[in-house]
Amino acid sequence: MPRLLAALRRFEKPVRSGLPRLIVLSDQARGYDLGRQLADCPPWAILIERTYGAVPGRRDGYVKQGPLRLATTSARASRRASLDGVHWPEKRLKKRCRSAMAGLIETASAHRGLSIAKARQQGITHILVSVAFPSRSPSAGRPRGPIRLALLQRAFPDCALYALGGITGRTVIRLTRTGLAGVALISGLKPP
Repeated sequence: MPRLLAALRRFEKPVRSGLPRLIVLSDQARGYDLGRQLADCPPWAILIERTYGAVPGRRDGYVKQGPLRLATTSARASRRASLDGVHWPEKRLKKRCRSAMAGLIETASAHRGLSIAKARQQGITHILVSVAFPSRSPSAGRPRGPIRLALLQRAFPDCALYALGGITGRTVIRLTRTGLAGVALISGLKPP
């Protein structure tokens, strides 16, 4: 992990929104539960809880410390759990209600340029684009690589794109001059 965090400092473009360059996702189906990811996640990062329809965990004991927390849930459920925002998987983006989102951080997932455009039309500008590099994820498609990701960032200059999939200390270095806002990962911090 130290190599990955050091590589993140080499990104050339400042993040205009003030959000961090690192997004960590929980994934209980692959052995990365929320408690462990929260313990391993740097306090300046974003942690997205992938709930798969369950109620997100409350943010009680660590309101003032720890990473920003988002969940794949509704705005109402996110507020009830005292979270900082909502993450929209590509398939759930059409369920977003813009008026309910006031004051919450939002991110979305995208697998192609059309999905980035749809998220941007909804007013979401922080978008996780997958698959960046070859990944062990069972849902991983063909990797884009740094050149295609750089072209997507140029096509959507008002969006902060984050590379997701196959993120390691070595692959992050290949992304530092792409103009991307940062990286998102599940398994790059520590093994399950």
